[in-house]
Amino acid sequence: MHRLCFFFFLLSAVGKSQLLFDQQNLALGTIPEAVEIKGDIIIKNNSAKKIVLLRADAENGLKVYVSKKTLLAGDTCLMIISFVPEKNGKFTKKINLIASDRGDAYVLSLSGNIINIKPDNKTACYYFGSHKTNFILPLDKPLVVEQDTRAKDNSNTIPDKKPDPLMVKPKEKVTQQVVTNDSFSKAEYKPNNLLFLVDVSSSMRDSLKLPLMKNALHLLIDKVRDIDTISFITYASKVHILNEALSGSEKKKLHALIDSLRAKGMTSGNKAILMSQQISQKHFIKDGNNQIIIATDGEFKFEKIDYAKWKENQNTKKIILSTVAFGEDKKALKNLKKIAEQGEGSFIPINARSGSSEKLLNEIKERSRIPSNNR
Repeated sequence: MHRLCFFFFLLSAVGKSQLLFDQQNLALGTIPEAVEIKGDIIIKNNSAKKIVLLRADAENGLKVYVSKKTLLAGDTCLMIISFVPEKNGKFTKKINLIASDRGDAYVLSLSGNIINIKPDNKTACYYFGSHKTNFILPLDKPLVVEQDTRAKDNSNTIPDKKPDPLMVKPKEKVTQQVVTNDSFSKAEYKPNNLLFLVDVSSSMRDSLKLPLMKNALHLLIDKVRDIDTISFITYASKVHILNEALSGSEKKKLHALIDSLRAKGMTSGNKAILMSQQISQKHFIKDGNNQIIIATDGEFKFEKIDYAKWKENQNTKKIILSTVAFGEDKKALKNLKKIAEQGEGSFIPINARSGSSEKLLNEIKERSRIPSNNR
């Protein structure tokens, strides 16, 4: 499995900390308006032993989600901090995270300055510094935390009280919040014939990669129109055609299809590009954007002989080939960038940072935009 690489900030406590965080103090800055505010922190087990996230203490109203509560050696997980603000102005929310590797808490914080609280629940939540990122991560019940009023334990022993299992392992299903702002009009953008070639090999089972891919796809599906068609092909040990040319108006089917994606098997995608090209050409839209998007975290075999066949098949039905990359494997990123260049498409890295999931939507919009002098 390809591993994600992060530059972690080492938290200090009694002795050397075993849990590392990509940031200790999550500063969201100025928030124009929101109903709910969310921020995320990446946690890594830097030790050689298993660590269990036991409890989080904070003030009433704060919720904490985690993608997993048991971290094996070298493992990572995603923590989401969420709350509904009660008044405008600056805020600082502190969380004391108790884990099995030490007796005292890891101290984390979420801060910012909200200008306007919207009482309308149709307003999107403010997520990790970008209020445009409208999605809910694939997490189940939240850890609802309350202010810890007990006397502080300054010893260096693991708490022996067995709390209820507060941090819940997520379900795979992603519940998507519908984007209501229509900025993808038929007058400004050409029809799209999109085919997603999705890597479902075991390396995509990472706690971050598969959710990030699904979030980006859900965000796009919320925006596509009835004049757009979407096809899905998955590849691991085998290549599977999940659907061909579903209308963008069939959002329920498309969202359900994305939710059904599961990582399994070994990567074997050397013939998948040429198969995708044939299917994309089968549903070719004249004067539209005809595009294949490969979504993967690893290298993709596309040899000289494959590229020669690709060019030969282009003929009068030209297909754009773009790549979406998850993870930080430098060799894989270089490979995917080269494939995108050969396919006259774009190389799109997607990670956990703010606004990253919108890159896929922006790519499609840029490819299908009608020049102003042609409107």
